[in-house]
Amino acid sequence: MASRFQGRLREAYNAMSERVLEVMQAEHGVRQSLDHALMQAREWVMTARELTHEEADDLAATLRREVDELSQTLAAAEEEFEDWVETDLLFAEHQAVECMLLAADPTTRDLMRLKEMWAEQMAQLLHAGDAVEAGAYECVGCGEVLHFDGAKNLLPYCPVCGGEVYRRLRSAVM
Repeated sequence: MASRFQGRLREAYNAMSERVLEVMQAEHGVRQSLDHALMQAREWVMTARELTHEEADDLAATLRREVDELSQTLAAAEEEFEDWVETDLLFAEHQAVECMLLAADPTTRDLMRLKEMWAEQMAQLLHAGDAVEAGAYECVGCGEVLHFDGAKNLLPYCPVCGGEVYRRLRSAVM
């Protein structure tokens, strides 16, 4: 008789669980409070399954406890998941920054080196009217080379193209 009684309670519990879901999803998806749904399911199970008030109350309390435990379990799992995602995102962000720094660092050094070389070249350029020493000077515009033997000479405008910017030619012998 005990197994028949337990079977009847198990069936009533399952029916009550289904009824709670139905009631909570009734009326075009509008959710009612869990307590209200449990009360309606308890009344329905008492009538349909011929349970006593006490049996229906015990089933409703058990179902309520299980829903609360499930809610707490899901909340804890959600917190653990959030912690895991946050840690994983921080690690991924750190890795991305490291990769960018590795890629940017040589590029930055190369750009700085090019900037310095350009500044040196610009500093070495001479203009028409500048006083120069003996040596050879190439017009940046057309490549015409002017030679000076004296100690102090003034660079003229280029006789070929009229350019005014020169660079000093270094001898391979020097």
